[in-house]
Amino acid sequence: MHCSLWRFEGDPDYLERRYLDVLAAIPESNHKLHAAAKTPTGFLIFDTCPSEQVFHDFVDGPVRELFAEHGLTPMSVEDYPVSAAYAQGTRIDVE
Repeated sequence: MHCSLWRFEGDPDYLERRYLDVLAAIPESNHKLHAAAKTPTGFLIFDTCPSEQVFHDFVDGPVRELFAEHGLTPMSVEDYPVSAAYAQGTRIDVE
């Protein structure tokens, strides 16, 4: 599993509305572990993919286009291997 951090700069309320529009276009079943938050200077998204290759395929393809379509341009995107991940009390990074 890999996790990515997406950072957006600008009005947090505006960015949150754009993000919610993006989410409406993605089936909930696609999200294994996903979280987002308004920050004092923008918006932050934490998302996971099963592997580094899946991350690159996703980022270099449909997701950037979808974000751009909704007026979201990330300031930075970082990707790292996950050491451990939990959701609702269950470890989810091992299959």
